[in-house]
Amino acid sequence: MGTVVVGLGNPILTDDGVGIKVAAAVRELLAGTGVEVVEAYSGGLRLMEAISGYRRAVIVDAMTGGLPPGTVLRIGALEGRGTRNLHSSHDGDLAGALRLGRELGLNLPELVELVGVEAGDVETFGEELSEAVRAALPKAVAAVMAAAAPGMDPGGLGDAATAGGAGERS
Repeated sequence: MGTVVVGLGNPILTDDGVGIKVAAAVRELLAGTGVEVVEAYSGGLRLMEAISGYRRAVIVDAMTGGLPPGTVLRIGALEGRGTRNLHSSHDGDLAGALRLGRELGLNLPELVELVGVEAGDVETFGEELSEAVRAALPKAVAAVMAAAAPGMDPGGLGDAATAGGAGERS
């Protein structure tokens, strides 16, 4: 299989649901391209099931790294910078899960990229994003589109759709 986009997060925990909201937005944009878009509610080892069998995976999630809320970063999976759901004491981090999955012989993607959106509030129950994170949605959608469907015109997202539209580390 080709590419999968995984929106990760808790949709009823304010900004933690940003990955789910970005996945919903890109699902329509990627319709008919062969890119699968799924939602997941936990990271680590459980995430392996969502990405197993694909050549490329793009994971979008909230992160709490001390950056200004709404900051969007596109980073490699093994850079050691976790996102809120990719670090769990129950599952381990993404890098560890990928390493274990490969040692077990799972068919995991050759390329795993993360699009992280710095959260402002991940403690309050609510389905609405904070203002800063809501304002960052177009930039996050553009970063996911650039990672999942390079060269595709995302229409209406302007220059933010290029890799430089979001902070990029890879």
